[in-house]
Amino acid sequence: MNSNSKKYLIGKISSIEAPNFTMNVLEFYKHLPNFSDFSPKRIYWITKPKGEKKSGQHAHSNNENELFVVVQGKTKILLDDGLEKETIDLEVNNTVWVPKYVWHGFIEMSDDCIILALTSTIYDPDRKGYVTNEEDFKKLIVSHK
Repeated sequence: MNSNSKKYLIGKISSIEAPNFTMNVLEFYKHLPNFSDFSPKRIYWITKPKGEKKSGQHAHSNNENELFVVVQGKTKILLDDGLEKETIDLEVNNTVWVPKYVWHGFIEMSDDCIILALTSTIYDPDRKGYVTNEEDFKKLIVSHK
């Protein structure tokens, strides 16, 4: 886990080699902010990227926090925490903690890319709390500083 002033965190899961397999270990305390009360209520995974090989860019205005794990392949993630925008290369076992009010989305997903997501909310088909317009996101950030 990194220790900078950004709202999101990038980390790397440990791999343990056993005689017949490799075990990859996700220990929450190593990949979440200190004193986080993150309690996953939903797990989903992204597979078989098609077309532009990217996910929808968005932020959450509700209490949704997410922890992403690249299980296979490679991708990049776009992140904007209201202070800085950056694009980060991700590979197998990289983790990304994305709290609410952080613009994010995956791009350049490899054909074999699998991304596991653990999120703090149940699925909402109406997508309440999703901000999909970047200008609306910028207004939201200003109102929550």
